Amino acid sequence: MADIEATLLDIIKEHAVGLTAPLTRETPVADLGIDSFSIVEIIYEVEEKLSIEVPFNANENPFGEMTSVGDLVDALKKLAKAE
Repeated sequence: MADIEATLLDIIKEHAVGLTAPLTRETPVADLGIDSFSIVEIIYEVEEKLSIEVPFNANENPFGEMTSVGDLVDALKKLAKAE
């Protein structure tokens, strides 16, 4: 399996809008400028590139309590271990 963190960062970079600083684990999710359509695209790419099924409900906040990119990476790693 590809490196989860590096792959996720690459995917997010493709969809982030207006990001002025380098993307790191500390980057706040709010600074990514990602809309709901981009979230669906990111989930699709994660599932395709990393073979990790990401549960998604369009009626809920997909980020939940996650405030940083590191939180997203950690959640994805947790999903990968659960499979």
